[in-house]
Amino acid sequence: MAEEPEKRMLFDLRGKRKRVIQVIYVMLAIIMGASLVVIGLPGGVNPFSSGNGAVSQDLADSSIARAEKIQKKLVAEPNNTNAQEELIRARIAAGNNLISIDQDTGAQTVTEAASTQYDLAAQAWEYYLKATKNQPEQSVAQVIANTLFTLSQDSTVAQFETNIRDAAKAQAFVAGDVQAAAKKGGPNAAPTLATLATYQFYAQQTAEAQATTKRALAATPDKAEQKQIKTQLASVEKDAARIGKILAKAKKQAKKDGGKSLEQPAGSLGSSSALTTPQTTP
Repeated sequence: MAEEPEKRMLFDLRGKRKRVIQVIYVMLAIIMGASLVVIGLPGGVNPFSSGNGAVSQDLADSSIARAEKIQKKLVAEPNNTNAQEELIRARIAAGNNLISIDQDTGAQTVTEAASTQYDLAAQAWEYYLKATKNQPEQSVAQVIANTLFTLSQDSTVAQFETNIRDAAKAQAFVAGDVQAAAKKGGPNAAPTLATLATYQFYAQQTAEAQATTKRALAATPDKAEQKQIKTQLASVEKDAARIGKILAKAKKQAKKDGGKSLEQPAGSLGSSSALTTPQTTP
């Protein structure tokens, strides 16, 4: 079997920033794990965990075949929202099963094949939003938000901005539902709102993220939890500001090279040399 090409993460996992990203991943992993249970994705793999496992091509192929069958059904029934939900789930399930896992370290890498399936899920999500008139089913919104966040970490500069913005939009649907349910005695909405604020900060939607942070803090009476959320999101805001500066630099450079800089792999944004010069593709 050919060796998988090296994939680089958008967020730097080295040095002082390592703890910031670890905190984010733990928070997101909890929500992603819950969403996978709710949706019942076959062979679901959490891209943020460090557990062992193996890429299952057979399960991926099965999910892809299921997705293709659903797509044929949607040709005849384009507004069948149940089928659209199943299509999104099938594509994400395929992507989850195509994640490469290092058997020695447990490290997980989103492969090109997995990214393709996630991209198709994102496309299906856009059609689904139109069909539901922006009233998506909560569990579908949750898993697509996580998927788009995953895609944003291993992308070009232009793709990063689109994916992280769309992740924030999807998470906003989830947060709205969870907060409404909390008012009726449902689960604490603070963690879900904290995740929304995280996405918004990285999407450079600073004002919205700061407002969501206040909502997250107000959603829990637990002083310890409030302190934890405040500390975590302060770190996220700082890291997002760093990324914003690098993205701005890339956009400035793009004006000189006809936009080529925005189509280059973003690489590790924590690297001091990231995005300073166009990268060539082998």
